[in-house]
Parts: sequence; structure tokens; C-alpha cells
Amino acid sequence: MSTNIPSKLSHLRLALPKPQGYSRGYLAIMCVAGIILLNQFAGLVAPTRTDVVLLIGLFTLCCLAYRMNSTSPTLSDDQNRLFRRVFEQAAGMALVSPSGQWLTVNRSLCEALGYSEEELLTKSFSDVAHPDDAAASRIQLEKLVAGDITSFQAEQRFTHKLGHHVWLSVNISVLNDARSNSLQLVFQCQDITSRKMEEERLVHDVFHDALTGLPNRALFMDRLRRALERTRRRKDHVFAVLFLDLDSFKAINDNLGHIMGDQLLIQLSRRLTACLRTTDTIARLGGDEFTILLEDLSDDHEASRIVERLQKELERPCKLGTCEVVITGSIGLTSSKLPYERAEEMVRDADLAMYRAKSSGKARYQTFEPERYGRGPDVADLARDLDNAVARQELLLQYQPIVSLETGKLCAYEALVRWDHPQRGLISPSDFIPLAEDTGSIIDIGNWVLREACLQVKRWQERFPLHRSLAVSVNLSSKQFMQPELIDRVIDILQTTRIDPHTLKLEITESAVMENIGTSTVLLQQLRALGIELAIDDFGTGYSSLSYLHRLPINLLKIDKSFVRDMADKREHAEIVKTILTLARSLGIRVVAEGVETLEQLAELRRLHCDSGQGFLFSKPVDLEAAEGLLRFNNQWQATIASLASYPVTRESPLDAMTHSLKSTADPRALLRVV
Repeated sequence: MSTNIPSKLSHLRLALPKPQGYSRGYLAIMCVAGIILLNQFAGLVAPTRTDVVLLIGLFTLCCLAYRMNSTSPTLSDDQNRLFRRVFEQAAGMALVSPSGQWLTVNRSLCEALGYSEEELLTKSFSDVAHPDDAAASRIQLEKLVAGDITSFQAEQRFTHKLGHHVWLSVNISVLNDARSNSLQLVFQCQDITSRKMEEERLVHDVFHDALTGLPNRALFMDRLRRALERTRRRKDHVFAVLFLDLDSFKAINDNLGHIMGDQLLIQLSRRLTACLRTTDTIARLGGDEFTILLEDLSDDHEASRIVERLQKELERPCKLGTCEVVITGSIGLTSSKLPYERAEEMVRDADLAMYRAKSSGKARYQTFEPERYGRGPDVADLARDLDNAVARQELLLQYQPIVSLETGKLCAYEALVRWDHPQRGLISPSDFIPLAEDTGSIIDIGNWVLREACLQVKRWQERFPLHRSLAVSVNLSSKQFMQPELIDRVIDILQTTRIDPHTLKLEITESAVMENIGTSTVLLQQLRALGIELAIDDFGTGYSSLSYLHRLPINLLKIDKSFVRDMADKREHAEIVKTILTLARSLGIRVVAEGVETLEQLAELRRLHCDSGQGFLFSKPVDLEAAEGLLRFNNQWQATIASLASYPVTRESPLDAMTHSLKSTADPRALLRVV
């Protein structure tokens, strides 16, 4: 125990009466109180106001006990004054009869409840207790009076004189009056309204959207799980889930600014809520996405009627400053009549139906029916399996080489995810990646790919000395790119895998970057600050991005394979490739050509001084073992590049020049030496 205890208690000196008249029992009470307080103050922190209130309250209890059990018929005037002074200085305190009538109350309790002493003494405990808490308190008081319990503690609400509710921390104990042989209850109360309001605010913030005040994903999913549980107990309980996405909301942000976009979301949230019943729940998942839980539906058509009402409400103009804005929404709907086991499955299917509605022309709704989806009648089963693919270790990576067109050296691999389904075997990325985008599982898949690719390339860098600078390219989906925790996730992967950031290249599609150029630029700058190289994938598919290229902090452009494939047949495509290469060189940006499949394309790209290429001409995506095999050889494609450099190639007819060159080669396939 600290030796500084006396100094800590020096400011608590009270003029205590001499204890000659106290019985040994009440001296013991004071000793116990002293031990409690000494333990409380034994630390290095000085006593708080609450500690002082506790000390005064304990002392007051002892005075009450002495007063009620003293053999003296009366107390001296000094003792009465001391008792009254201590009683008034304590936190809210009162003596209450077994029937609940206030007998004696102090100033603190009166102030907490808003009554004068005279007014409060005319009331009972039940008169001021909150109706929802009064019954439970009455049961505990009856147990106290009966002797079943010795004390009772609770945090409960009371009704203030002005009508609002206050929270009090209440400690109730029993005292027997030796003179009248009667029982009385001692109330110790402390106003905790401010703390309770802060707790309620924090809980509200955790489960509600900060912008609109609507429930957030966590609260929505909790209510959806409860609805599923009720359906299991009651077969007649039918509900539906809606997934609503605003159409062309990006245009509002781009043209009017994000502040106006936020105002639009607030207005729409209020109007949509007004369209729903009190039993329904609408939540904002983020951005312009909302989910709605429609409970206790009377028939199959009620959900459709509510959806139509929501869409009509959306069509009404919104006033934003001096502008009137009309916006529509695409809605997906699914019903609890389908055999769902998990809440996440319902949200996923409503989301899928919403995308179906949006692709059908927007401003409409679609009911989820698995057999109507283009990805096959078992899309629901496939989506359900995909949710667990990462946990079940069903995903694997293949690697496609990226080759320097100047030297023929392997300079990087692009990591490409594949799904080895336990029943269906290898599933094409074109079948499961769009599904992953729709359901949101692309986030987990993308994080797994990024971590696994970094780990593997780090192993290769350490194992093969000639490839210390080997880089890896990893694709980021549009949803992954806009995740708030993207930067923290990348930092964590860099630290845990210990990969050199300069050997990691993140590829973002041109459409994802252009969706919100301002936010994208900030994110790209943050990633560049980590030392990571950035590439715009499928470049050239959106011509408007050319004007923004100088603003983007990128290292690489990857020319979309459609332009590379048609360079020989379509002059405009060849001109686009030439323009991209010229612009990139002027900005100091390197270029990778995707989809290089023929020697003709390779020769033309070299003539235009393209930096690197990838495609089936060099290698298809290969598994881990084959990728390691390529690393065992240095300058795998050097002979190809050297041979091409010796042949004259004209812009007018690159194919004729290549054909002429190949005629002198006994075996044209020897020109391309692929391991």
C-alpha cells in the first residue's frame, strides 16, 4: 500500500464526532468503509469527485445507522446539525418507507428530479419512477422488505418534473430503527443522465449511417437475421429484401459537386423512409446503395406494390440549391419464400437482381429468379460456393510473362486468379469474376490474390539471383480500388510479405479510374507514395481519359488487346496505338502491349518503340511449376527479338516484310524460343 495515503486524504478532513456512543457493529461498518476507500486511493491518482461522494455517502449511512440504533432517545444539537450537513452534502439520498413514500430527501436528489423538497415528500417512489422500470423496482423493494435480499443496485429512469426522463444510479439498502422497531429504506442516487446519453449516442453511431441517419449494414444485417429466425419458427411469416442503387448518381457528383450529392442522398433517404411502413427497415450500405427489409407481407404482390411506390417517389424532382434534379433507381427484390439459410445470401441475390434490372435499362426492378440469369440456372449455388472459395483454399494463381520488347528478357509476371471448383473443376474467370463483382466477394478474392502474389514473387526473388528485380502485376477491381481501407490493406501486405514496393505493380482499369477522377487521383498518389508502381489497364477503351493522363500519377499504360489484335487490319487502331505510345513517351510513362499473339504484331510494336508486351506469342498464363521453369533460363525470348531487329519493316506492309524475312529461315518456329 502506498505510503502517501495520508497526504491523499488530507483534503477530506471532516469534523467527525467521537465514537463513544457507536456500537461495535457500526464501528465495524466504518472500518470496512475505510478499508474500501484506502484501497481505492492506494494508486497514484488523486481521489475523484465520485470518491469523495462515496466517502460522504458511507459516512451518512453510518450516521443514519447510529441515529436509528442509538440507545439515546435523542441526539444532541451538534450531532443533529452534523448529520443534516453530511446528509445534504451527499449525492442524492433519501429515506423511504416500505410502502415507497419519500420520508426524507436531500437537495441533490431534489435537483436531479426537478422538485422542491416539499413537492417530492408528497409523492411516492412509484410516482416518479419510469413506467417501464417501476415494476421491476417494485419487485426488488418487496424482496428487501421481506428480508430476501440485503441491498439492491440498479441504473434506471425517473420522470423529471418537466416531463423528460433522467437516469439515476440507485443503491437501496435496509435500516431498522431500534427506537420504533420499524424498517426504513435508504436510497443513494447519482445522476448518470449525461453518461447514458453519451452511451446511447455511441451505440447509435455504431449502427447508423453518419450522413443520412439511416441504419447501416451492421444493423440491417442484424434485423435481417432476426427476420430469418422468425420465418423458421413461423412458416406464415413472409418478408422480402430490396437492393436499391441510384442510376447515374456519379453524374450528380461530377456536375454539382459532392456536397450537393450528399444533400440529394439525405433528401432521398427521408422520402424513401416516408414510403415505407413502420415495421420496415431501410439502410444505407454506402455510396448510393440502399437495402430495404419489408416485414410481414400479406401476399406475393405487396412487395411489388411497395417497390412501385418507391420508384414513383424517386421520379419526383429534388431541389438542390437553385437546381431541380430528377434521378431514378434500379431495384432488385428477393423473397424469404426461397430456401435461404443466411442473411448474406438474401442481400447477395437482391444485389444480383438489381444488376439485372440496371443492365435491362435502369429505372426498373427485377425479382430474383436464378433460372433467368445468363450465367446459368445454378447461379445461386455458384455464388454461394464462391463466398467460401477463399476459406476453402480453392483459388489458385497462374502467371503470364511480361517481356521487354527491347531485350527479350522476362521483366515481370501478371498474377491471374483461377477457381478450382471441387465439383466443376477449373472455372473460367469470365464466369466467376463478374459474379464476384456482383456479390461483393471480389474484395476478399482481391485481397487474397494480392497477398499470395507478393509472397510468391518474394520467394522467387530470393531463390533466383538473376531475377532479384522480378516484378509482379496484380489487378485491382473497381470495388476493391474504392474500398476505404485499401491503403491500410496494402501497407499490411507490404510489411508482412517484405516485398520491395518497387517490384509490385497494381493495375487499375481505365473505367475504374475515370468513374471518379478526383478521388482516384488521391488514391493513386497515396499508393505511389508507398513506392508501388501503378498501371492503367485496358487503356484506350475510354478516349476521354487521354485528356486526364497528365494528371494521373502512373508509371505504366497497358494498351487494350483489341487495338493490338487489329493493328494490321484496321488503320485507325494502328493510329490509336501510335498516339498512345507517343503521348506516353512525352509524359515519361512506359507502355505494355496486351494480347501480342503474332510475329507481325511484335514487329510493329517494336517499330513503334513499345516497351513491353504480353500475350500468347510469348506464353499463355502458366501454373506455378511452369512459371519457375521460365525463371531458370535467362533471356528466354532474346533470340526472337534479335532476329526481328535484323529485318526491315515498313509501316505500309509489316506483314510482307515479316513474310520475306521468314522465307530465309529453315524453321520459322525456331525464331520464337519458348521454354
